[in-house]
Amino acid sequence: MFSKKFLLLLNFPSLFFAQEKMLSADFDGDHIKDKVYLDSNNGAVVYQLSSQKFKKISSNQFEDSGEIFFDQSKNGFKVKLNQMRAGYVYQFRYEKEIGKMRLIGMERYEFGPANNDGSGESSVNLLTNTYIGEWNYFDNKKTKLIKIPTIKKKMVLPKAYFDNLGNVFSTYIDKDTSYYLAEKKRLYKE
Repeated sequence: MFSKKFLLLLNFPSLFFAQEKMLSADFDGDHIKDKVYLDSNNGAVVYQLSSQKFKKISSNQFEDSGEIFFDQSKNGFKVKLNQMRAGYVYQFRYEKEIGKMRLIGMERYEFGPANNDGSGESSVNLLTNTYIGEWNYFDNKKTKLIKIPTIKKKMVLPKAYFDNLGNVFSTYIDKDTSYYLAEKKRLYKE
């Protein structure tokens, strides 16, 4: 009986893990629904705000591999990119003063290779410049996965907006990786 249920889950994963391909909510605070979606014509992620007469604002800077989903957040939306063994999240909030969606946070996760070395997750809050990493490494001597104590650091990245993310995500990954490697080196002596 267990195996039949398990096979059912494997055959119909979309029933249990459905996420939004288009999101409609009030992002700019005028009580009229705005939207964010994947433009099927060019593959760009687009948002349209009612306060800007639904003008299309697009970003071609998101990775084009994997699946893209959208979630509503407290004051905006998240763009989620899921790949085979890794994923990324960008969180945006509307800044009324300049009329743009600002990048206010990023997250990422990785499963690592088969032994899960380098697996874990991290996030950075760009409003408070707070980085938190929850990573693991594989200890070859003990032949087991070891959890690294939570890494908390200050991470200052430049302001970025939906229509011009620049290299802020790659800078985040570079700093994140260096924090992980420094902790792994400190804890793991071959």
